[in-house]
Amino acid sequence: MAMTSRHLPFIIILITAVLACKADKPVVQKKPEPAVIVKPKPKLLTAEQRNELRFPSDLIAQIELAAGAEAEPFLATVVIPSENMKGDQGFEAGKLVGFSVRTKHTEDLIATYRAGLRVKGFLIFKSQKGYGSLPDIVTVIKGSNSYDIVKIQGTEAPNYHLETQAIIMWLKEQQQLAPFVIIGAGPDWLEARFIKPPNSMLTFAKKVIAFAPDVLGREIQTVDMLSERMDRMNGFFLVWD
Repeated sequence: MAMTSRHLPFIIILITAVLACKADKPVVQKKPEPAVIVKPKPKLLTAEQRNELRFPSDLIAQIELAAGAEAEPFLATVVIPSENMKGDQGFEAGKLVGFSVRTKHTEDLIATYRAGLRVKGFLIFKSQKGYGSLPDIVTVIKGSNSYDIVKIQGTEAPNYHLETQAIIMWLKEQQQLAPFVIIGAGPDWLEARFIKPPNSMLTFAKKVIAFAPDVLGREIQTVDMLSERMDRMNGFFLVWD
C-alpha cells in the first residue's frame, strides 16, 4: 500500500501525459464526396408527334443519322386567346412546329442540309448553344426564308427596346450590303453566314456594334477584333444582354 501511495503522483502524471498526446493528435479531414449531377433525359419525338408534324419520315431519319441523335420535339411559344376571371386576355403555350437533334457537328450538319431543305420548304438552324462543353441543339422547321427563324425564336433585345420586327428590319437593310443566311437564333442572339462578304468587313463590324453593343466583351474588345472574327467565320453574330 505504501508502494502504491509513493508511485501515485507519477502514475497521475503519466496518465495526464498520455491523454494530452491523444488530444494533440491531428484530426484527419475527410475529402468531400464528389457531387453527382443527374441530367434529365431529353424527351424524344413520339410517334404521335411525328404524325402531327407531317414532316417526311425520311427527312427526320436523315437528320437523326447525320447528328447521331434521336429527334426531339421543338415547341414554339404561342399565345392562346382566352379570358379568365383576372382579366387576362391569353396565356402562353407550347406548339409543336418542328423537331430538334443534339450534335457537336453543328456547322457541318447545317451546311450539308440547308440548301436541300430550303427548296423543300424547310429551314435548319442552331436553336441552342452548347458552348463547347455540351452539344448544340439544331432544329428543323417549316419556313421560306431566314427571317422565319427569327420570328419562331422571338429574338428580341428588351434592354435596347428592340422587338423582333425591328431586328428583322435591320437584317433586311444589311442584306443590301452583303447577302447572308441566318444559321442560328435564340431569344437574345442570332448568327449568320455571308453568301457574299461585304466590301469592307470593318465597316460592317461597326454597324454590328452600333446595333448590338454586347457583341463586345471579354473575348472581343475592339471593332478590329470583331472584324477579324467575322472575316474568319465568314459571317456575323448579334447578341444582347
